[in-house]
Amino acid sequence: MITLLCLILFSNSIPYVSATTEKSFYAKVMFEQVFLYKTPELDNSNSNVYFELPKTYFVLLTGNANEDFYSARYLNINGYVKKNSVQATSSTPVKPFLDSVNFRIYAELSRNLMSEPNTTSASSKQIAIIPLYSKNVTFYGKVIGETLIESRTNIWYFCKFSADTDYYGYVYSDFCDQFPADLPENTEEINYIENPFATAEPPEQPKSLPLKSSSTGIIVAILTLPAIAFFFMIIKGKSLITKQSVKDKEITDY
Repeated sequence: MITLLCLILFSNSIPYVSATTEKSFYAKVMFEQVFLYKTPELDNSNSNVYFELPKTYFVLLTGNANEDFYSARYLNINGYVKKNSVQATSSTPVKPFLDSVNFRIYAELSRNLMSEPNTTSASSKQIAIIPLYSKNVTFYGKVIGETLIESRTNIWYFCKFSADTDYYGYVYSDFCDQFPADLPENTEEINYIENPFATAEPPEQPKSLPLKSSSTGIIVAILTLPAIAFFFMIIKGKSLITKQSVKDKEITDY
């Protein structure tokens, strides 16, 4: 009874707890030089950039990282993108990623799959050696790195090399061929949205009618009467048992 009374009188003081969870949104890469970052920091160095994202394709936004960055995923690489470089959409693109561009390795200098787009820094490690003329190398994006041959390119490809398992890293682009002259564009028509992860306001809670003090007193009295009656029944029962015990003792003594 007391528990029920407490629930009735104090139910309006329970705070609202939202049960909603953040969902994901696709976002279109709107410009050139849009990067997938390793950390949500405004740092364009090779230590913080995975690769440049293909323009007109999409990343999957998975949340707000901070004021400037979304958490994002491109294919199976998790990272971050600048909020002002992509445009979120409410729909799911038919082909969100450029996932079907393969190329061939045809010279020694491009066989080394590296953890960074260079061969000289202490932090850059060899991940795998790609066989010559291998074609099972999938393009993800490009990035500026070390110029391995003087007066040649400084472009490296971030790619997936599929062998006994999948390896991810950078190859020097100068000795890769069978690469398309122009990357195909995604021309799908989509509906854009603003602020995809804007916090929704909790639903307004129904307002209960305030109880007057007199009404509250009546409710308390009604709910407590059974408890009081039960208490007196216990006391009365103990008194009757005591009197009966005295009578039984008198009869025995007699």
